[in-house]
Amino acid sequence: MSQDSSRRQVPGAVAPDDWVRLTVPPVPDGMRPTSWRRTLDAVHPGQAGVDALPGHWLAPGDEIALPAGGLLLTADKAATGTAVNARTRRRYTTEDAHLTIARLAPQGTLTTLWTRHYTHAASALGREVTNKAAALLAAHPAPGEAPVILTEAQRPNRRASACRHACGADIAPGDGHLIGSGQHAEVEHWPDCTAPAALPVPRPRATCDNCERPGRGHEATDSNGIPGRVCARCAREPSYLLSFA
Repeated sequence: MSQDSSRRQVPGAVAPDDWVRLTVPPVPDGMRPTSWRRTLDAVHPGQAGVDALPGHWLAPGDEIALPAGGLLLTADKAATGTAVNARTRRRYTTEDAHLTIARLAPQGTLTTLWTRHYTHAASALGREVTNKAAALLAAHPAPGEAPVILTEAQRPNRRASACRHACGADIAPGDGHLIGSGQHAEVEHWPDCTAPAALPVPRPRATCDNCERPGRGHEATDSNGIPGRVCARCAREPSYLLSFA
C-alpha cells in the first residue's frame, strides 16, 4: 500500500484505548482560510471572542483522538466584500460565518447540536453563542482532556521561505508545511528536514506574491491581512481575492 504523502504520523503520539479517532472536518470549498475548528471545553462570559469559549485549536484534516462526548465548535467563513478600517484607512475583507456545535459520538461521528449563520463574522461569538454553549455544556459536560494529534495533514506553502527549524534551508512553494496563520505563519520542511529541496529556491522573490507572474511594483494586502507586493494586474483585484500565504 502506498503511503499518503499529504499526511504524516506524529512521532510518539499515543491515545488511550477508549478514546475515539476523528478526522477534523475540512474547510468546505469556497470558504476562507480564516475558518477554524476547536474543542469546546468551557464558557467564560466575562471574556470576548474565542477567549469566552476556551478549548483546543484543531487543524482541518488532522486525525486526532479524544474522549467520546466532547463538543466541537467550528466556524466556516466566506468573503462578503471589502470595507475600510476607520483608524488605519486600510482596506480589509468582510466575512460572514457559519457556526456549528457538534458532539462526538463513540462511533467517531459528529452529531450537530446547534448551527447558526451570522452575516457579520465579528458578531459570531457574541452573547447568543456563549449562552448556547453554556446550555449545551450543562447537558453534555466536556471531558476536559486535550486531544492527541495522531497524523497531520499538510498545509502547503505558496511562497518560498526559510525553514523555521535549525536547518534554516529554503523551501520551494508547495514543498513545505504551514504552521500558524496570517502574518505569524511559519514554514517547515515536509515531512521533515531530511527532505531535500527539489530545486534551488531563488531569493529574494522576483515575482508577484499572488499570481507568481513577473512584476512586484504595487503594494497590496491579501485576504488574511498579510502585506505584500503584486503585479499591476493583481493590484486591480479586491483584497479578498488575494492570497500571499
